[in-house]
Amino acid sequence: MTIAKEPQGPSFAGQTVAITGACGAYGQDLAQTFHKLGARLVLSDLAPVMVPLPGLPDGSFHYLQADLREAAGTESLVDRLLALGTPNVLVNNAGLFPFVDLLDTSLQTWDDILGVNLRTPFRLMQRIGAAMAERGSGAICNISSGAASVVRDNGAVYGASKAALEQLTRAFAVRLGPAGVRVNGVRPGLRHDTMNGMPDQDLQRVGSTVPLRRLAQPGEVTGVVAFLCSDAAAFVTGETLAVDGGNSINRRIPV
Repeated sequence: MTIAKEPQGPSFAGQTVAITGACGAYGQDLAQTFHKLGARLVLSDLAPVMVPLPGLPDGSFHYLQADLREAAGTESLVDRLLALGTPNVLVNNAGLFPFVDLLDTSLQTWDDILGVNLRTPFRLMQRIGAAMAERGSGAICNISSGAASVVRDNGAVYGASKAALEQLTRAFAVRLGPAGVRVNGVRPGLRHDTMNGMPDQDLQRVGSTVPLRRLAQPGEVTGVVAFLCSDAAAFVTGETLAVDGGNSINRRIPV
C-alpha cells in the first residue's frame, strides 16, 4: 500500500488556488496537497460533481464543471473563475491523452486534444494572468509531460500539445514577469494509479528503467508544484521541471 507523503514547507493560508482536471489522480493529489497547506480551492473537471475525498472533505472546495474540448466551455470556465475573484495560484492540470496511432488520428481527436491541453491553458493564462498582473502578483504552474520531447506513435499529438505548452510557459513568464506573475511547469513522473490498469509485472518493468528504480508516489510531484507556486520559488519563472526520478534523461531498457 502506498502512503501519500504529508505536505511540508510553504503555507497557502488565505490564498485561493484554482486547479483544472481536479478529478484525475494528479488533480486529486494536487487538491489534497494545497488543502493541507491551507489554501481555498476552486476545482474544475468534466464530471458533473466532485466527490469529497479523504483529506478533502465536503465544503473544503468550490467545484466548477466544464467541458474544455469546446471553446465555449473554456471561456465559460474562465468567466466563472474570475467571477469568484482572481486566484493567487492557477494550476493548469487538465489533459486529454487518447491512445491513437498518428496516421489514424482524426481531426476531431486533434481538436479535442489541442482544446483541452493547449487552448484552455492558453486562455486561462491569458485572462487570469492578466488579472493577476493587474493585482501585481500571482503564480501559474502548467502540468506538462515527458511526451513533450519523446516521440510515440500513439501519443504524438499529445506530445505536440505539451511541447507547445512548455513554449507558452516560457512566453507567458516573459510577458507577465514584469507585473510580478511567475509561470512555471512540471513534467510529472509515472505513477501506478495513472497507468490505466497495467499489470503489476509491467509496472515493475517500467519502474526498473527509472534511475531511482521506482515510480512516483502520491505527494512527490504535487510537492514540487506547491514549491513553484510559493514564495520559496519567488525568483523562479519560465522553468519546466521534470519530477520523474530521472526517467527523462534515461530512456534505456535494461537487458
